[in-house]
Amino acid sequence: MSKSDDNKALCHSVADCLDEYFSTLNGHAPKDLYETILGQVEPPLLRATLRYCDGNQSRAADLLGLNRATLRKKLSQYKIAARSDRSSDHQSDRSTDLPSDASYVR
Repeated sequence: MSKSDDNKALCHSVADCLDEYFSTLNGHAPKDLYETILGQVEPPLLRATLRYCDGNQSRAADLLGLNRATLRKKLSQYKIAARSDRSSDHQSDRSTDLPSDASYVR
């Protein structure tokens, strides 16, 4: 698959998800749609990029086209802990949605 095919597939996946989202609204108008979508898309993007960069925030920020301070702000906003090892690959992405002071047993 070519790079343009990869981008096209992502575009189609997003479009399909949005179509499904709008159909579930049953005619009701969504509130703050832009922020809602960003809140759903940004956290997994940040987590995946950090994993790809082995937790290196400078490298992740560069790949994302963000300033490192902006990346750190977004990580804090979404309560995402940057990990410096790949052991986090074996954990659920959803575990990073918990506040940093949350106690839980795995």
